Amino acid sequence: MSVPPSFLSQAQHLLSSAQKIVVTNHLNPDGDAMGSALAAAALLRHQGKEATVIVPNRYAANLHWIKGNEEVIRFEESPEKARAILREAQLTLHLDYNALYRSGPLEEDLQKLEVPRIVIDHHRQPEHFAEALYSDHEMSSTCEMVYHWALAMGWERYLDRDIGEALYAGIATDTGNFRFSSTRPKTHQAVAHLLTVGVRPHVVASRIYDSNRPERFKLLGRALDNMRLLENRHAVILYLSEKDLMEIPFEKGDTEGFVNYGLSLAGIELSAFCYPWEGRVKMSFRSKSDFDVNQFARQNFQGGGHFNAAGGISDLSLDETVEKAAGLDAPGTIHAVPTDLTAPN
Repeated sequence: MSVPPSFLSQAQHLLSSAQKIVVTNHLNPDGDAMGSALAAAALLRHQGKEATVIVPNRYAANLHWIKGNEEVIRFEESPEKARAILREAQLTLHLDYNALYRSGPLEEDLQKLEVPRIVIDHHRQPEHFAEALYSDHEMSSTCEMVYHWALAMGWERYLDRDIGEALYAGIATDTGNFRFSSTRPKTHQAVAHLLTVGVRPHVVASRIYDSNRPERFKLLGRALDNMRLLENRHAVILYLSEKDLMEIPFEKGDTEGFVNYGLSLAGIELSAFCYPWEGRVKMSFRSKSDFDVNQFARQNFQGGGHFNAAGGISDLSLDETVEKAAGLDAPGTIHAVPTDLTAPN
């Protein structure tokens, strides 16, 4: 789907009357959130705008290489500085989330703002809190949507290596390196264009995936040791306990992608990963074929996301959460898969 003309005209109108713009994203920003925010801010600066990226909290160190990272304001660390900028904002651009509660500690301050809002997001069931909304859950990523928006706005000439690599990072990470079903022909066409402006896929991949701390590998080992295999459901649950996180120094981003390891098992169609987080249990879900983990997370774990990738929260203990997840049926039809989990010769 192309950028809706109604959104385009409204966004152009809002941008024409705003000089100071705050670009923000969701709690615990990932590659798509940071890539889209930093790319969009750079594009807006090319239009002569004062664009400031304010994010709810810290994000993984393997994203700090993206151009503009040094200017990002983390609300949890610098709330007064962030509030001073918000007070002067004339427009807010919300990327990679479609409900204000997902901005975490930023929510209350964003709610108070009496300025126009623009939302660009690819998650399902958006809340309508913005004057201009570009929502398309079939898009691979918000970064791909920002790319199409830039072209529709006539900003193609500003797509340089730095902006391109920010967008590429978000597209690559949100598609599981182009493995997920959200990867469409238009996705590859966008990436092909980004390569023509100087994007280096091998460099981006190395910066994201080759900067692991030894502790991340140790945590992954614990999660795999804790694996609960549900062969009759073609599902697996990986988890880390409070004890695991106390024994191995844990930093934000260390568990990113752990949930995907479950899907690499032969015969597995659904993978879940969970761990204690701020007095609750944080959960990630990934699926293949027709498992709708968005619906599954919404119905059972106060979450949501995409058809094949979603997140959730549990107020139960970790053990109770694992038991609950193990006893639930995922919506959708399982494709025929072998029950023998050994790899074929």
